[in-house]
Amino acid sequence: MSTKSHNNSRRIDEVLESLEGVQRAKAPDFLYTRLKARMDKEFDQGGFLGRWLTRPALALSIAAFILILNATTILELWKQAPPTASVETQQLAATDYVVSSYPVYEENPIEP
Repeated sequence: MSTKSHNNSRRIDEVLESLEGVQRAKAPDFLYTRLKARMDKEFDQGGFLGRWLTRPALALSIAAFILILNATTILELWKQAPPTASVETQQLAATDYVVSSYPVYEENPIEP
């Protein structure tokens, strides 16, 4: 057991010694200024309308308004009685839309 603890302490010492030459990472000069300028440039490309639409309060209120309009439309359509088609209307539709097959291959026979 003492050899295990001795090996562990030696391993810990090796790891700590390997960290002696490590220095703190440094950012390039004016990094924050360049990042800020790039973000401002991308933000300005949207224009006035883009800036307004990216505001969370406006975007959520527009989404809520559209959802309310959709719900109102669905409820109004649901309240309406289903349309009943008369026999004459059904017969007119049947004459307009023929469902029979169309023999394409029999109209222009190819003779050898």
